[in-house]
Amino acid sequence: MLACIPDARYGGTMKNMNHVHSRVDAALLAMRQRILKLGETLWAVPEPGFAEVRAMDILAEQFRRLGLSPETGLALTGIRVSAGPADAPEIVLLADMDALPTRGAPGEMLHSCGHHAQMTIMLAVFEALLTSGAPDAFGFRLSFIGAPAEEYTHLDRRRELRRQGKIRYLSGKQEMIRLGVFDNAACVIKYHSMPDSPDRMATINGTLNGFVAKQALYIGKAAHSGAAPHEGINALNAASLALMAIHAQRETFRDEDHIRVHPVLKEGGTTVNTVPDRALLETYVRGSSISAIRLAARKVDRALAAGAMAVGAKVTISTTPGYLPFKPDPGLGALLAESASHFLPPSAMDLHDHSYASDDIGDVASLVPSCQLGFSGFSGTIHGADFAGWDPSPALLLAERILADLVLRLGADGGAKAREIRSAFVPALKKEDYFAYLDECFAEHTSSFE
Repeated sequence: MLACIPDARYGGTMKNMNHVHSRVDAALLAMRQRILKLGETLWAVPEPGFAEVRAMDILAEQFRRLGLSPETGLALTGIRVSAGPADAPEIVLLADMDALPTRGAPGEMLHSCGHHAQMTIMLAVFEALLTSGAPDAFGFRLSFIGAPAEEYTHLDRRRELRRQGKIRYLSGKQEMIRLGVFDNAACVIKYHSMPDSPDRMATINGTLNGFVAKQALYIGKAAHSGAAPHEGINALNAASLALMAIHAQRETFRDEDHIRVHPVLKEGGTTVNTVPDRALLETYVRGSSISAIRLAARKVDRALAAGAMAVGAKVTISTTPGYLPFKPDPGLGALLAESASHFLPPSAMDLHDHSYASDDIGDVASLVPSCQLGFSGFSGTIHGADFAGWDPSPALLLAERILADLVLRLGADGGAKAREIRSAFVPALKKEDYFAYLDECFAEHTSSFE
């Protein structure tokens, strides 16, 4: 058993983890209906990135009810609250806050990635640990961080915020890294929702792709489509050829690099009777390493330019940094697997998942030991209008117990395990190199073939 430091509030030295576990479990059960209601409240207020004002206020009120003074307005709409000794190893419970545009949803916005559940579950774990007295009794620092703007959407607005100097980077966690929010963290723990599956209940130590984002604006020349198409330059044709050129690259992408390129045509003409003089493509270039993303991005740039060259159009290719690939810390991930094994059979746990999706937890994990628990209990399609709430039993309580168990393992004996993991961690990038990479990814180039 993991011993605890003395604390008079528990009648002397707590003899083992079981005593604290029982207090945490009791707290989670006692707050269950209230936490479910909180989740419904957050579900009902979906907000885009860097605009999660209502979610921030709702969370802040919950923490004030506990007698705490949360920091708000971090990276515009983020929130942080901490408890426990200020000089002890800090264990961070990290939750995303934003919703995303979802066609067919009320108001075309929905928590269709389950970020309402992230906030709810992480708050419940934080509160249960706090009210059990664990941070002070064990001697560790516990923080809840709500991070804005994980979904890479509404980029025009984010670019405008950048131009105004309100943000430097386009994601919430990137901005929080810039602001030093994670500088003192020993370990960062994240949770993510998954649809129900007969094959698994949880993913542990799963990895994610990183990406860069690209926008290609084609400018041609308008003309009458029937009477004088020869006088025009068809920007839509340029974009269509670029799409084909991207597809022609796919056989060159190596399987082990997990490349995904998935463009959409955002604009392609005004009227049928006019040669399109403007077309707009947007795409991500995803991959499992920075080097693989860079190589694939160069190929995509060539393909985008080739479409303009073929018809004599002009193209402006704009690149912005997306997220770094997510590689969970092995030691922290092993401890998460150990915690999960106390609640789940081996057949319910996927320990080798690689998702081609992306999340800015990858940026945090490149600098601080991090792990993520993926947990089922949701129905519908992730990012779809049919994505629904949760089955309260597995999606909330079981995930909460696993995460609380992990925090207690990390925090016991003055945060000894958290300190050990942090000391052994080798960051993927130095912080200055990380910022240099992001800054390098902001690029724009115009080529004219008229």
